[in-house]
Amino acid sequence: MIVRAIAVMLVLELVACGYLFVQRAARPVPVLPEKTLMNPLFAEDIQPLVKQVAQTNNAYDWMRLGEALLGQGYYSHAELCFRQVAHLMPESRLAESRIAYCLERTGRTAQSSEIYRKLNHRSDSSREAKREQMQALYEIGRNALREENTEEAEKLFRENLGFLPARYQLAKLLIRTDRADEALSLIAESLRQVPRSLKFLELQRRAFQQTGDLKLAEQTAQLLERAQHTIPLHPGSNFIEPFRLQYGIDRRVEEFNTQIGNASLPELEAKLVTLIDRLEDSPSTHRQVFLMRLLEVQHQQQLPRNMLETVQKLNNMGINNADVLMYRAEATGMLGDWNQAAILGRRAGSMSKAADMHQRLSDILQQAGKTEESQLEQALTYRLEAMKYYRADKLAEALDKIELAVKINPDDPQSWYERGLVQEAQGSIKAAQSDFQECLKRAPLHGRAQQKVSVEPATN
Repeated sequence: MIVRAIAVMLVLELVACGYLFVQRAARPVPVLPEKTLMNPLFAEDIQPLVKQVAQTNNAYDWMRLGEALLGQGYYSHAELCFRQVAHLMPESRLAESRIAYCLERTGRTAQSSEIYRKLNHRSDSSREAKREQMQALYEIGRNALREENTEEAEKLFRENLGFLPARYQLAKLLIRTDRADEALSLIAESLRQVPRSLKFLELQRRAFQQTGDLKLAEQTAQLLERAQHTIPLHPGSNFIEPFRLQYGIDRRVEEFNTQIGNASLPELEAKLVTLIDRLEDSPSTHRQVFLMRLLEVQHQQQLPRNMLETVQKLNNMGINNADVLMYRAEATGMLGDWNQAAILGRRAGSMSKAADMHQRLSDILQQAGKTEESQLEQALTYRLEAMKYYRADKLAEALDKIELAVKINPDDPQSWYERGLVQEAQGSIKAAQSDFQECLKRAPLHGRAQQKVSVEPATN
């Protein structure tokens, strides 16, 4: 009796083990990019996801792995993950939309559009579903554009005018096909909804140029200088941004950025050195980014010899841009050779229009005993800062900065011209015209100033 019971238990155990073995063997294995093609930090980050998928074959885990691959641009591999989600959860709209996106990104636009159409035919009256339908219709239109089927694309965008990105694409298409007048009414309606939109103002400028209305084109160009990004007009690619930031190098960058205000400078330096060493044999451009951050940290710690070692590493990678050159200049100055630092700093300044770059050059020139030249660089710094405020539509701050630039260097025609721009934007037309005239006194061939005194300026 006991022997029979033991035999039954053994048989049951064998059946159970066999069943589990078959189940495990039947589970699909995720297809991953070649390890040599992946950044080592990303390859490290997705291992837990791969392990989880192998253990559970769960739709949620497959979705996470697919989104991780999607965020790094491995669209074909991500697609396979999303197809497994769709197999496990046939009613998942999210999986289907992800598959459609991957198909679109890998050039299979007809298949992509077919899936988007199926999604739109499903009955769902919720607000979220309505948004998804508008997005899907927009993506079908974009696919039609990629296939050079402009008539179909235009039809789809017209059906979807409640979706601002579709309205933008339609306006762009109208301008491209010499129908600027129709585009202008569409653009004006959009700008009432999203004032100061960078994208729509650029389209408006192009439309005015096409109709031959150069005066309105110039006025729009002035508004364009103070435009801003208001809403994403390419939503298909914006949704993957969070996935990109969760894994690999980008996750380390985000973590490093959050630690800047809390960790000590030596701790930050040690972390950066570790990351740079990890990436030494990787073709990623992020090694350059981390080396630049390392330079910044070493500069704050006043470690000139360490800075020069880091500069050399960047030079060995073929990188000798304005920022690298300026750090080299500052390190050289810290070691006592301010004259050589001034030479290097001037070269860096000639390569950049960044305000902080010219402020640093001004400081170097001051240390080198070149006071007058330092003052001119300080004036240029104020002018560049003024234009940064001007483009952000912070006109009071812009005027304060440009006043300082004019006071230090009244012989600079560009400072007078840019003060005129600020005054004009504030509505002080007479004062602006006077500034433009002052610019022309110093630079009679200044084309934009000539245009300003001959064309009625734009008002807000």
